[in-house]
Parts: sequence; structure tokens; C-alpha cells
Amino acid sequence: MIENILIAGATASAIASVFFVIAPTVRKTRSMMEWLEKFRRDWEGEEESPGRARVPGVMERLNRLDGELSNNGGSSIKDAIERIEKTLGTK
Repeated sequence: MIENILIAGATASAIASVFFVIAPTVRKTRSMMEWLEKFRRDWEGEEESPGRARVPGVMERLNRLDGELSNNGGSSIKDAIERIEKTLGTK
């Protein structure tokens, strides 16, 4: 009789530990993995798929910005600002 009560208590404790300790840990881990997957997709970019345009990765976007901030023969922002300064005579 007492053995059955002890077994029932041990079973209840095991079930409680699953709900109160393990389940929140699994949820937190799943949430972190989803965040990491979103970060990876943003970092690497995504290829074109049906109904969705290609998304460039972070390094590609940074390279594009870097190109706008250096002279490249006339089409960058820096070149345009230098032309404006020469036209206005401020340089």
C-alpha cells in the first residue's frame, strides 16, 4: 500500500518536473533557435522564390554602401557631392 503511494508520488514529481522545468527550457531553446534562423537568413540573404524577390545578405548590402561612399567615376553619392561642391564653388 505504502509502496503504491510512493510510486504515485514519484510519478507525480516526474510529471511536475517535466511541466515546470523541462517544458520552459524547451520553449526557450526553440525560441532561441528561431531567432538564430532569422539572423542567419538575414546575414546570408535569401534566393528568389515564387512570389518573393531575392534578398541580399548583409555583406552584399555593406559592399553596396561602401561603393556609394567612395569615388567610382561619377555615379556614387560621393562623386555627386563633389560635383555639386565644384558647381557651387565651395571647395
